[in-house]
Amino acid sequence: MLKTLRFVSLTCAAIVLGLTLAHVLEAPGKRQLSGGEWLVVQNTFYPGFAVLGGVGEVAGLLCSGALAMMERHRRFGGVLAAVAAIAFAGTLLGYAFGNRPINDQVAVWTAASLPPDWTSYRDRWDAAHTVGAALSAIAFLTLLVAALADSSVVGAAYKGGDAVHARASGRARRPLPG
Repeated sequence: MLKTLRFVSLTCAAIVLGLTLAHVLEAPGKRQLSGGEWLVVQNTFYPGFAVLGGVGEVAGLLCSGALAMMERHRRFGGVLAAVAAIAFAGTLLGYAFGNRPINDQVAVWTAASLPPDWTSYRDRWDAAHTVGAALSAIAFLTLLVAALADSSVVGAAYKGGDAVHARASGRARRPLPG
């Protein structure tokens, strides 16, 4: 169960990081667009981002939270999983209070009804995604560090570096080749 939660959490973090980072990397190019062009891009390319990102954020939060609870006895892994869960919660809050309200407004705009200050909406939308990208990077990196740290302990047990851990886990030591 622990490995499954770790895998799902890490996968969700990778998905959310990829989606939010894509928005951040697009921002300089989108600043070159006219209001009408920007509006077409917003309404054409991004509806699927919210669906996949939302699923990734919610599943990542739930799995990271469960992982933190399961690993609470292991200070290092538990803290890293808790940090990831908090980061996922932050991405959800950033979307709910940053991007979603702007998405709702943009969805009803037309080129003719675009407000004169549309660039402030664009910039706030981009800023919210930048925060989301930073938070999802934190979630991804903390989960990755926890997974790598755990695998190095298991690796040490197989190599004889932690005989007590190997016996306690029921794993026999395997001789190293050569």
